Amino acid sequence: MAQPTNTFDKYDAVGVREDLDDKITNVNPEETPVYSSIGRKKIANTFFEWQRDSFASPDKDNALIDGDTFSAAALTATERIGNHAQIFHKQLTVSRRADIVDKAGRESETRYQIAKGFVEMKRHVEASICSNNAAVAGNSSTASKSGGLGVFIYTAASHGAGGSTASHTSGAPTTAPTAGTNRTWTEQMLKDVLKTAVTNSGAVPRMMVVTPSHKQLFSSFSGIAANRFNLSARKGQGVIVGGADVYLSDFGEISVVPNYVMATSSPNNVWLINTDYVKWGTLDGFRSEKQGRNADGTSYMLTYDGGLIVQNEKACAKVADLTA
Repeated sequence: MAQPTNTFDKYDAVGVREDLDDKITNVNPEETPVYSSIGRKKIANTFFEWQRDSFASPDKDNALIDGDTFSAAALTATERIGNHAQIFHKQLTVSRRADIVDKAGRESETRYQIAKGFVEMKRHVEASICSNNAAVAGNSSTASKSGGLGVFIYTAASHGAGGSTASHTSGAPTTAPTAGTNRTWTEQMLKDVLKTAVTNSGAVPRMMVVTPSHKQLFSSFSGIAANRFNLSARKGQGVIVGGADVYLSDFGEISVVPNYVMATSSPNNVWLINTDYVKWGTLDGFRSEKQGRNADGTSYMLTYDGGLIVQNEKACAKVADLTA
């Protein structure tokens, strides 16, 4: 069909007002599950330390002869572990006109860009925590870096062929893990590192952090394929569960959290975290500093200064070198 001759339609009209929704939708997720779940600690230096210790192995033959002479046991010193603070940053410049023109979704372009920058920096922190980054002291030509979970966890660690994580009993972990051959994640790998963590620390990691793809693979593990649930505490009908959010291990429940940041910026590892022993140290909080005029605009520097604290790596675990 065709238009009647001389029909004046929308395409001929001049001055048609735009229809622009007065809000901005960001399609990228903001969640930072590890950073948001672990504790906080104020630190006072760019290199910060903590001490850790362990008990002697249990001895079933620990028995004293009645009236025996005193003999002092050999004692071990505490281990002094540390990490380096990292300056997370973003620089931005907003022109004079960008701030004063009438805009949809925000009044001030500067305030909007600063708020967005702080969210991005939180995601950078999350990526740092879930990384294999080695700690870097930094100098006048090299930025300092906070060591990630990958270098701190070495006792309860499962690697692919050829992979390993160096142990460290003092200072900051400055050696990155050696990559092994990638393999498919299995439930047995999970059970193995859990057993090691519980055996060596007596504590159970209650938080398992995985990539979205590994969350889907985890939901297919045979050990969680139960189709009946106890509804005694639930009112109304039961629900169909399409994915397991809690893993009932031999040592208790573990929350399973898909981490969207890990999907693109972290190694293909599964982290098992005991949040009682993992913290984030803050040297200086989120800060926005005006840098002054830049031609016909204004520049700002956003910074956040801090680093990871793993007080007891034996209470955590990891499964490394997994296929994506």
